[in-house]
Amino acid sequence: MTDFSFIQITDHHLLEYPEQLREGFSPGHALRKVMKHIAENVADKADFIISTGDLVEPPSEATYECAIKLLGIKAPAALPGPQKVNVEGLKEYPMYFLPGNHDDRELMTRYLFPDSKAPDLYNFTFVHKNIQFIFIDWGGESKAFFFPETRDFLAKSLQSNLPSVIVCHHHVKPIGSRWLDEFIAKDINQFWEIVAKPGIKEKILAILCGHVHITYEEEFRGIPILGLRSTGYPFAKTDELLMLLAPPHYRFISIQNNVLTSRIYKVLI
Repeated sequence: MTDFSFIQITDHHLLEYPEQLREGFSPGHALRKVMKHIAENVADKADFIISTGDLVEPPSEATYECAIKLLGIKAPAALPGPQKVNVEGLKEYPMYFLPGNHDDRELMTRYLFPDSKAPDLYNFTFVHKNIQFIFIDWGGESKAFFFPETRDFLAKSLQSNLPSVIVCHHHVKPIGSRWLDEFIAKDINQFWEIVAKPGIKEKILAILCGHVHITYEEEFRGIPILGLRSTGYPFAKTDELLMLLAPPHYRFISIQNNVLTSRIYKVLI
């Protein structure tokens, strides 16, 4: 019987030191508050955390150094993880990391997963309590690209008989914001041709996304799509870029008897 929970956070955009400001907002402080809220409220009910990209911005030695210090990462690990974080009451807590468009795959691997050689793309699977997690990498640009190797990897991974959760940074369906929806891969239909095939889509419990900094829950071709507000700084769902001062979110996700449900937590900072 499948019965466990995990947590999604996304788009942290950490700078060179934790107190540094971006447009008057401190991404480091906000992430610490989110981790503290997780530690005090749900950590004991979940098995791990997944970060769905944009750990830092810009990607540099200094920003990744800030990230591992803020998260209390003390030991090496190998891909796909998990790493162990020690921050705000979390002790050796398992955490998986998927890069976003602002992450550098070589630097991210060197700092977070030094026991592994940096891959060109973070396309990985792992199995937890008979659920397959499929990490797919849409690349290091703001606009997603469905690389041939990612296409082949996804199709092969979905041949498994296990129920699956697809985890990615870029969003895979328009959310109704002109400038954000321009970042969807131009060949996104090829993605949907793979995942929405009869006999395949029934095995997909959900697709988790980041990138747009907005929380949403939709369904497309019978598959739930869950987006999440950034811990860094939220965007408004507008046709032009507009940043908001709004509390960060994280998503608490439960899987019971192969049914996935979730709850959003809002963190006052």
